[in-house]
Amino acid sequence: MRRNVSIILVSKFVIALLTMFVIFYTIFGMVVFTDKNADRRTDNIKKIIDKALVQCYALEGGYPMDIKYVAKYGVIFDDDKYVYHYEWIAVNVKPTVIVFELN
Repeated sequence: MRRNVSIILVSKFVIALLTMFVIFYTIFGMVVFTDKNADRRTDNIKKIIDKALVQCYALEGGYPMDIKYVAKYGVIFDDDKYVYHYEWIAVNVKPTVIVFELN
């Protein structure tokens, strides 16, 4: 009888340990997935801005001095979530665009 009680206690401990292990790795996986998604979002936003810049250059003959000008080409800026670094050099030199996500 005493042996059955100890087996039950050990099995409950193993089940609790496995449950904690599964919960930990589920949460860890979600955090890693979220971080990778954030990087992809900023990359996609940068690509959208780059396409709008090329379209502006093709249609108007030059790159705009201000990044907000490309809103004319369908780019929607979310200043509450992202910071946009735009380095314009000249009308015929493609500007540098970097997008940062605010935390």
